[in-house]
Amino acid sequence: MAELGEVLGPDYVPGHGTKENRAGKLAEAGGKTVVNALIPFRGLVREVSGAAPAERRYNAALDAGLVRRGFLRGLAVARGCKLTTARPIKG
Repeated sequence: MAELGEVLGPDYVPGHGTKENRAGKLAEAGGKTVVNALIPFRGLVREVSGAAPAERRYNAALDAGLVRRGFLRGLAVARGCKLTTARPIKG
């Protein structure tokens, strides 16, 4: 559990909201628009270069880790174990 926590970051806890950074979201959207305008066929370039498949593998591994940590956490709660590695998201 500790190793998963280190790699995956803080765990999700219902009821703890995260603060949204609107300026950051706008800057990100603007940056993506500029990049997409400057690099025609960006999606095709990412597929050919291997960046898109690598990102899909990364996202699949991240999802698998989150699911595994959730399963282990549920198992620990069901068996009455102390969860010393729980680090809820601060929000």
